[in-house]
Amino acid sequence: MSLFKNSLLHPEKLVQALSLKKRKIILYLLVIATIAAIPTWVQGSTLISEFGRDGQIIAGSIPEFTIENEQLVTKEPVKSFIYKTNSIIFTFDPNGERTVEDVNLDQIGNIVAIALLEDRLYVNLPGYPIQLTYAQLNGLTSATFIDILFNIQSFSGTAVIFTFLILWLATLFVTVLYTLLYTLFANCIALITGKALKFGDNFKIILFASTLPTLFIALLNTFGLVPSFQLEIKAIMTLFIYYLAVRTIPKIERLP
Repeated sequence: MSLFKNSLLHPEKLVQALSLKKRKIILYLLVIATIAAIPTWVQGSTLISEFGRDGQIIAGSIPEFTIENEQLVTKEPVKSFIYKTNSIIFTFDPNGERTVEDVNLDQIGNIVAIALLEDRLYVNLPGYPIQLTYAQLNGLTSATFIDILFNIQSFSGTAVIFTFLILWLATLFVTVLYTLLYTLFANCIALITGKALKFGDNFKIILFASTLPTLFIALLNTFGLVPSFQLEIKAIMTLFIYYLAVRTIPKIERLP
């Protein structure tokens, strides 16, 4: 805890990290990865919750239909329509007026496209399209489809937890990768400034030096602010804090 405070207020004391055991270093690495994962998780959780609510809204607009001869058939004649919310763009087209390509063109940003077309169900999670013919969806009716949309909300809690685990594991990998990269630059700084530090020593100091930049970037990202050259800014801040820490270490005395 004292090193966490020092990483924010007294970077010159981060050399205390050199005495930490490997278990505590690994634990702190997990903490940094958790902090870095929070912004994406917050945005993902908001999207999942919004998706569940929007699914219920769209469910109320779906006309009664069945599948006959692998075609979408409504109980009463209806016009094709598009219903757009903040997270979903829904297309209902029993008349064959729209194609999968049209649905893709309607999709903007991270909005999920769901389309009940004349001969198939088409879902496009951004970058992950799924097409199912009605022959593959035996027994699909308006009632079963509406039930699916309503049940999305009940699964949102599980989805949030699962999403966090996936994001955390991915962020942990990226955190380790960038910490190793920063350590390589730190080795160069140690060599130039004449500090007797091994790679493992620099890794420990760099890890704690990255605390403030990680918190700063995470705070900005949580509120939807993504600075240009974000990675470069974090790298420069981390290495500068590292320099403030190691400059208190005596230089190697060179033989004449």
